[in-house]
Amino acid sequence: MNKAFLVGINSYSALNELQGCVNDITDTADFLVSRCGFKQDEIRLLSDERATARNIRERLAWLVAEVTPGDRIYFHYSGHGTQVATRNKKGEPDGYDEVICPVDFDFDNEQSMIRDKEFLKIFIAVPEGVSFLWVSDSCFSGGLSRGMLPKNARYKTYRLPVDIAWRNSSAEMRKFRPLGIKGAAKTLNAALLSGCAETQESADAEFNGRYNGAFTYYMLKNLKTTKGMKKPLTQLVGAIVKDLKKGRFTQQPELLGSDVMGLKPFLSV
Repeated sequence: MNKAFLVGINSYSALNELQGCVNDITDTADFLVSRCGFKQDEIRLLSDERATARNIRERLAWLVAEVTPGDRIYFHYSGHGTQVATRNKKGEPDGYDEVICPVDFDFDNEQSMIRDKEFLKIFIAVPEGVSFLWVSDSCFSGGLSRGMLPKNARYKTYRLPVDIAWRNSSAEMRKFRPLGIKGAAKTLNAALLSGCAETQESADAEFNGRYNGAFTYYMLKNLKTTKGMKKPLTQLVGAIVKDLKKGRFTQQPELLGSDVMGLKPFLSV
């Protein structure tokens, strides 16, 4: 059995709009059908106003339900990510999380964000023997843009209100650190392809007159080469790094999670 769930969000609030995330998931879905043996009805997509926290949670539950050894599952998220410090009942920072930002994301509503710990809780149910690939083309630095980007590009980091940035700073001073999306993946039966290093930001950029996430664009570009589907994930990431560097992107993709899966080609059982 194959299952794939892909989320792409462009339509955030005015200051946070993106342009390439929906293209990321439609391009990837087409690739899964044309090159990876997935049937169209094995793939579920959520985009823009449909990509609410509730809908994402429902489809994540579908993704992991009733999978058994030999199955292949794929989760792709392209959109904003950020870091959020939590408060205790006294109003003091008592924790720190990396989160993805659904279209209805609200810093004041914990149910509107999907945290690193929640991903761990959902995905821990995936048994050994399932080929599970998780692609995260988003930012988790929690800060505003710091590096120089190529023309017609922007970062996938949700802009922090001043009070949230202050709370995050307070949490950092108290030595709180998030588990992180990557931290969650390290304990799972999964391979995580992350668009950037933990303290970096992923880019949303224009390629040949059309927008994509830079990581997703170069991932698909490399997979479509003659030997792309035969390369171990470790080599695939290395090829993506080279292309990003040539394109003057500073983000450094990473491969985390299962060492065994990292030695296998893309979505290989």
